[in-house]
Amino acid sequence: MTRHSRSNRTTARATFLAAMMVLSVVAMSSAFAGAAAASDGVEYSHDDTWQGQDVTVQGTAIEPNTAYSLERVDEFDGDDVSSTTFVREVVADDDGVVTIDTDDLERGDYTLDVDGVEPVREHTFYLDVQVLGASVDADEVTNAGDESTTDLEIESNRGFYSVNVSANGDLDAEELFAIVADEDDLEEALESENRVTVEDDELVPGESQFGPFGASLYATDEDDADETIVLVDTQDTEEPVSFADVDGGEYAFAFESVDSAAATGASITVADDDVGAAFDQRVYTQAAGDVVEFTVDLEDADNAYLQLGDENANFVDVFYLEDDDDSGDVTFVLNTRTAGAPGASAGDVVHSEDDIVQSLVHGGGDEVESAAFYADEGDPANELEGGFAAYLEELEVLSSGNDVDEQLTRPLQPTEYSLTASANGEFVVENGESGVDDEIGYATLELVQPRLDAVSTHVAPGDAADEDDLEELRDHLTERADVADGDRLVIDAEATGLSGAMVAHEGDWDALEDGFSATTLHEVTELEGEGVVFDVEALGATGNENPATLDLTADDEDVFVFVDPEAGELFVVVDTDSSAAFDRSVDFGDEFAVDVAYETDADERYEFGSGAFDGGAGGGDDPAFPTLPADADQAVSTTVAVVEPAATFHNVDETDHVQIAVGDDVVLTGETNVAPGSDAMVRLSDAGETASFLLNTDAEVEADGHLETDPFDVSERTAGDETSIQLRVGTETITVADGIFVDVLEESDDEPVEGDDEPVESDDEPAEGDDEPAETDDEPVESDDEPVESDDGPTETDDSIPGFGVAVALVALLAVALVAIRRQG
Repeated sequence: MTRHSRSNRTTARATFLAAMMVLSVVAMSSAFAGAAAASDGVEYSHDDTWQGQDVTVQGTAIEPNTAYSLERVDEFDGDDVSSTTFVREVVADDDGVVTIDTDDLERGDYTLDVDGVEPVREHTFYLDVQVLGASVDADEVTNAGDESTTDLEIESNRGFYSVNVSANGDLDAEELFAIVADEDDLEEALESENRVTVEDDELVPGESQFGPFGASLYATDEDDADETIVLVDTQDTEEPVSFADVDGGEYAFAFESVDSAAATGASITVADDDVGAAFDQRVYTQAAGDVVEFTVDLEDADNAYLQLGDENANFVDVFYLEDDDDSGDVTFVLNTRTAGAPGASAGDVVHSEDDIVQSLVHGGGDEVESAAFYADEGDPANELEGGFAAYLEELEVLSSGNDVDEQLTRPLQPTEYSLTASANGEFVVENGESGVDDEIGYATLELVQPRLDAVSTHVAPGDAADEDDLEELRDHLTERADVADGDRLVIDAEATGLSGAMVAHEGDWDALEDGFSATTLHEVTELEGEGVVFDVEALGATGNENPATLDLTADDEDVFVFVDPEAGELFVVVDTDSSAAFDRSVDFGDEFAVDVAYETDADERYEFGSGAFDGGAGGGDDPAFPTLPADADQAVSTTVAVVEPAATFHNVDETDHVQIAVGDDVVLTGETNVAPGSDAMVRLSDAGETASFLLNTDAEVEADGHLETDPFDVSERTAGDETSIQLRVGTETITVADGIFVDVLEESDDEPVEGDDEPVESDDEPAEGDDEPAETDDEPVESDDEPVESDDGPTETDDSIPGFGVAVALVALLAVALVAIRRQG
C-alpha cells in the first residue's frame, strides 16, 4: 500500500497558492475559481498515524460547526478513491478544525467527505495499529536474594516507542523505578533536569534516562507522576528486573504507549523474604588441624556470604557460597591446618565437589570480592575505603600494612570460631566488634586439642593394600597381634589433628574418600618442624644388621593409607605378601614395634615461617606439633608379629588321618590363623589306592579362627577310601592333611580349645555333630610333629599354629600324657 509523505502535501499546497495568484491576475471566471478552491481546500495533520493519535483536518473548504462524514477507503483506482464506507460524522469546531479520534478505528486508509474536495489519495491518511507486549519470566519472586530477580520483556511492532508503567497505585513511582533500573540511580533520576514533562501533548524527555529500558520519572506536576514512570524511546528489550524490598503481594502492571492506544499488562506475585541459611549442625566440633565438612541449606536463595571467625578468635575470613548444582544447599570442606596460613591457595584451604566456594583470604574471586565492609552501619557513606583489610584492622586482627593472610602466627588453634551467614555480603564493624547487615544463619566451629589415644593392629584377607575403600576395609578387619604372612596388616591409630596436613601434601581432596599414598604420610613425617612420628620397626636386630622397617615410600599396592577425620582414625594398610612393603626381608616370627607420636618443644610453640608448612618451634626447625601447646608430647605404641600361615582340621584319628563321614551333606571344620573372611577353599583329591576323584568346596574363616566348609556330597565314596585334603587361600596352599572316609566318625578324648582372639590347635578333635568329645581307651593320638604332605613334598610342622597361644599347646601335651599313663596302667 502506498503511503504519502508530508513533502508531497506541502508541494500541492504551494501549487494551489500559486494558481490562486495567477487566477486573480487574469480575472478568470468566478465559476472556475470556485472549482479550484473546492479541490484543494483541505489539509490533514498526518499522512500516516498510529491508532490513538488524533488527526486534524482544516482548510478553506471546512466550515466551522459543520458535520462531515469520516469514511474508510475500500479501494483506490490509481490515485482516485473509487469506493468508501461510512464510519461516522465528525464536527468542525469554531475555528473550522476537524479533530478525528482514532482510538476505535481499525487499520486502513481514511478520508473526510468535504463538498467540493476531490476524493483522491492526497486527501486521505493511513492509520496503523501498534501492538505492545510485556511479560515477566517468573510467576512468583521473593523480595530478597537471588530469587527476587526475573526477566522482563517488552516488545512492539514499532521501532522506538515510549511506554508508561504503573501498578494500579500499589507501587509508587520510586518503587517502580527501582524495579526496572538500578536503585543507586534513583537519586540522580529525581533531579529536575532528568524528569520528563509533557508539552502540547508531546513528551519532553529529561537529560538522562536510566537502565536498559530507559526509565525516567515524570515531573511532579504531571498527571499521576507519583505512581507512574515512563520508559523513554525504548526498543524491544528483555532484561532482568529486581523486586528486592518490594512488599509481598500480587501486582498487576499496566504498560501503555505514550502516544498510541497500545496497552498491555503483566502480573507477578512477590513473596515475603524467607531467605535463610541453615547449617546442618549448630556446633561443629573437630580437632584443630583436621578437615571439617559443612552443609548450608539455602532457603529462597542460591548464594550467601559467610564470615568465619571474629575479633575474639583473632582471625576472620569471608567466604562466598553458591549452590551450583541446584540441590538447595552448599557442601564444602575446610582445612583447618592451612586456613589463614601464609601463601596457602584456595585449593589448599577449601573444597566443594558440586558447588562454588571462594575465600577472601585465599585467592578471592569476583563474587566474594563484591562483599562490602562498613564502619558503624551499612550506609554507603560509611563504607571502609580499604575494604577487607581495613575491616580486619578495625577488628585489630591484622596489623597495618600486612596482607590479609598474615593474621596468624601459627595454624588455627583450639578455640571457638563463629560462622555467620549474610544474605547481601555487607559486613559491619562497630566499636571493634564485627557483625553483618542481613544475618540469615549462625553456627559455631569448635576446634579442640588433637589427641593420640591408642594404636592397634588388625588383619584383613590378603590383597593389594589399596584394593578396598575404607568402608569395605572396615568390614574385613579383625583385631590381632599376629598377622599371617600373605594377609594384610592394618595399623589403626586413633589420631586426630593430622588430616589437614595429609590432604595438603596429597594435593587431592578426593583422597579423603579414596585414600592416600603412603608417600604422603612419609612427607608429613619428614617435615622436621611438624613433629609427626610414624614408625614400624622390627625388634631384636642382631649384630650390625639394621632392623626391617615399613617402607612408606612403597607403591600404593604395597602400602596404603586412609584418614577418617570424623572418627579420628589413621589406617595404614600393608600387604605382607609384597616384598616391597618393608625395606628388607621379613622372617616368620619377626616382631615389630609400632610407634606413633606428636612431638612438641619443651618451651616454644609452633610458628609459621614463610609458608604453611615452613615452620617449627619458635619459627625454627625443631619439632613442635602445630596445634599442641609447648611440652605436650603425645605417643602411643604396640607390637605385631608376622607369622607363618597355618591350619589344622578337626576329627583326626589315631593315625593322623582326618575322618570324613560318607554322606551327601558333609562339613569339614578346623582352625586357622589366616585372616577371617579370606577367600578359602578345601580341595579333596584321591590318595593311596583310591580311585581318582577331585572335589572343591568353599570354606569360611570366622573371627575366632574357626574354619568350616560349605556342605559337600561324598555319598559315592566308600569307607576306607583315602583322600588328600588341602586348605587353599587364594592361590596359596596353607596346609595339606591326609584324610580317610568312614561310616561313623570316631570319638576322641580332646576337643579344640578356643582362645580369646586367636585360632587354637588340638591333637584330637570331637566327632562331627557331638557337643562334647567322648573318652576312649584307644591308643594315644599321634602329635602333629609328624611331617605333613604338601604339593612340594613333606615338610616339618610345629606343635602349634602361630598365634594359637602357649596355653593351648600345654593343654594338648597334657592330654597326650594322660592318655599314655592310662594305657600303661
